[in-house]
Amino acid sequence: MNFPEQLPIEEVRQPLKAALQQSHRLILSAPTGSGKSTQIPQMLLDEGLIGEGEVVVLQPRRLAARMLATRVAQERQGPLGQEVGYQIRFEKVISSKTRIRFVTEGILLRQMIQDPMLKGVQAIVFDEFHERHLYGDITLARAMDLQSGPRPDLKILVMSATLETQRLSEYLQPCEALNSEGRTYPVDIRYLKPGQMDSRDPVWDLAADAFGHYVRQGGRGDVLIFMPGGYEIQKTLQSLRLLSESKEYMLLPLHGELPMQEQDAAVSAYDHPKVVVATNVAETSLTIQGIELVIDSGLARIARYDPYRGMNTLLVEKISQASAAQRAGRAGRTGPGICMRLWSEREHEQRLSVELPEVKRLDLSEVILTLKAAGIKDLASFKWLEAPDTQRLKDALRLLTDLGALDAHQAMTSLGKQMLAFPLHPRYARMLLAAQELGCVYQAALVAALTQGRDLLIRKVDRSTREHREELLGDQSVSDLFLLMRAWSYASQNKFQLNACKALGIHAQSARTVKPLLEHFLRIAKSEGLDIEPRVVEDAAIQKCMLLGFSDRLAARLDRGTLRCELVHGRRGDLARESVVHGASMFVAAEIREIGKHEGE
Repeated sequence: MNFPEQLPIEEVRQPLKAALQQSHRLILSAPTGSGKSTQIPQMLLDEGLIGEGEVVVLQPRRLAARMLATRVAQERQGPLGQEVGYQIRFEKVISSKTRIRFVTEGILLRQMIQDPMLKGVQAIVFDEFHERHLYGDITLARAMDLQSGPRPDLKILVMSATLETQRLSEYLQPCEALNSEGRTYPVDIRYLKPGQMDSRDPVWDLAADAFGHYVRQGGRGDVLIFMPGGYEIQKTLQSLRLLSESKEYMLLPLHGELPMQEQDAAVSAYDHPKVVVATNVAETSLTIQGIELVIDSGLARIARYDPYRGMNTLLVEKISQASAAQRAGRAGRTGPGICMRLWSEREHEQRLSVELPEVKRLDLSEVILTLKAAGIKDLASFKWLEAPDTQRLKDALRLLTDLGALDAHQAMTSLGKQMLAFPLHPRYARMLLAAQELGCVYQAALVAALTQGRDLLIRKVDRSTREHREELLGDQSVSDLFLLMRAWSYASQNKFQLNACKALGIHAQSARTVKPLLEHFLRIAKSEGLDIEPRVVEDAAIQKCMLLGFSDRLAARLDRGTLRCELVHGRRGDLARESVVHGASMFVAAEIREIGKHEGE
């Protein structure tokens, strides 16, 4: 076995063994970079704590699951997929010999539905639990139920860089708790001064300026820059390349949509200094060695319920103080470091101390459908770590009933079981099942992809652009979505070139991100036996699919003289002036925006 240089977490090896002999529930708190994610699963195996069984390690991100599995396999000098493997959505690198399996959080919950006893699984490790992802919370509750019933031998470990251990300890009782201090060095936190701030400056330019200042002051160490997503990462790299100070540096991106080789390159060691521009995957899940400077945009894409679209989405938001502390700590792992925060100290004091757990900010319909499939009949008596808001539960149950996934008694229907096969929001699972019957699966998948991210079309354009758009795309008055589909096809045919898209008021970057989403959804549909071949279909077929997925968004015009309309369940609003369906007496509002007191399409 290829043992790494002894990591701080090694100090808990014997206490871990003793604790798990006293209790099969354990909380482990250890700082980022201590080695807990790679070493604890190996300790469980090597110390004989899982017998002949398997340890499953839950990770909040796909990239982390794959890279951690790769690292542990290397340390154990075996090929990935044998003793050590990973399983994420639509990708499985494991075998009958696998003893350590890294998975994303939804994987194990789905496994529990197919195999309620979790045969062969002897330990479950919940890593980075402080992030409080919805599926992590739910899976922990289900694992505790299993352990309290037919599987008392199942070991449960909850670990994190920062944990509010009191609430969790009370929830897990009886349980043991361990703490590893790790090794940290001082980090000099610096904020932007009021004179350095201009709301018109793109965050990537601010980051490049901070890097240039660091180098001009004599800095030569490795740099980690946090940005919210792939688009901002690319813009940051472009800004850095324009600086003479970056000539001696390797410039590397790191986010979940990159090819594996590029992801691996970002965490590798080099003879030259490097700048890694990453999403929050580098905040706690992965440790990049040797970082001397962290430049923090203070932003992240955070999962949140979007009432405009009626589903969960990723929104760019300001991070909490706790997340900022985690990011700053990345500069103090191997020696003293610096963290430049691209916001003021006053603003920092006004930020949330911690992010709300997902159970408090996400639509619950998908996870409730999963719980129903697992046999949970009474959601009120389910053992939540933190119970969701009552109204969110009611909204989710009503939506699932509207979609036909649950009956009037809140029991799962046969249609609901079919929908569960799709790891998608229930709205789109319902749409895709309907599309199979109507022969338009490809179009339904495109609709799903078009509505996931930023608006494809710029809403306010000048007269010339609007006329050019109508000339090339047509004045499609049947549905705004048909206009979006034509706009995307135009952008795709023009290879998403900026000038071609700009001429029609199309967001080129938004259009570009639709393609991998479309391919992703089509792979899902094909794996479930749906016919994904693109073919010409009547507009009415696509409209019927939309109606079935958004039946709660059916709206009727109240009169012909105004834009006032009423939605099912009694809500009222105004049809958007830029909508192309002004002539329709009824329509489906796929997007709702709050404007003052009213809601409109």
